[in-house]
Amino acid sequence: MSEGLVAPSRLSEASPAAPYPDDLQRELQAVLSALASIETAYAHERGRLAGWLGPDSIKQRLARKLEERHRHDREPYAQRLAELHTRIVSLTMFRGLRTQH
Repeated sequence: MSEGLVAPSRLSEASPAAPYPDDLQRELQAVLSALASIETAYAHERGRLAGWLGPDSIKQRLARKLEERHRHDREPYAQRLAELHTRIVSLTMFRGLRTQH
């Protein structure tokens, strides 16, 4: 490897301070991954419903149920993401400030 590059395994060692703790980073990634999976499944189901040739009244009812399920599935993850955001902001808000005595 050339001298100017940092090996990926040593990247965390090279940075003086991680933006936030590893456990917070892992949980944030897990929550975002879960939300992405929910959104992907929702988009897939919406596409299937859009291509369905059944009666419009049934299609609209199914679309409402799909939307309700989507909101229900997302809610705990969106709430946890908001909690994580609050925690991240509180951890990083005053990081760069130094007091002088």
